[in-house]
Amino acid sequence: MATTDRQATTLALAHALSAAERGLAVIPLSRTKLPALRSPHRDDPSRPPCHGECGRFGHGVYDATTDPARIRALFAAAPRATGYGIACGLPPRHLIGVDLDTKNGTDPGTSLRALASRHGFTVPPTVVVLTPSGGRHLWLSGPPDVVVPNSAGRLAPGIDIRGAGGYLVGPGSRTQHGAYRAAP
Repeated sequence: MATTDRQATTLALAHALSAAERGLAVIPLSRTKLPALRSPHRDDPSRPPCHGECGRFGHGVYDATTDPARIRALFAAAPRATGYGIACGLPPRHLIGVDLDTKNGTDPGTSLRALASRHGFTVPPTVVVLTPSGGRHLWLSGPPDVVVPNSAGRLAPGIDIRGAGGYLVGPGSRTQHGAYRAAP
């Protein structure tokens, strides 16, 4: 592994541990933004879906944790991880991600403002993460008794929702397209 890859992995681990200190459950991600650990069941299609009950790593968002020792173990098992994902929909934050994607010439900011106006809500001041493609991730807290599902483009073109069972790429992560960073 090149030195820069080791540095990216070390930095991703540090960012993941910092997020976990804030109560956000994390998993290691690859440069493609996918979970860095492959399913231990990938070669057995007859096996019923496992969400980590087997105790092995490789269950994507179901591996997400705030436990520093487990995070270190996940990253040790994924030496090529260059980023981390933050699981959505979990207590105590019940994080909901609004992904404003600028690909394909969409203007998700205008779409979001139109939705807010039409439904009478205001997007509160919140954490904003800037993506390498010029998009933004808005982090919102949801109510603990509501399960918000994931969706892509369902609310409006260029607006994806990350809820229960989904994850957001954390700030400080490096992907094949660049770095994710917190907005000032």
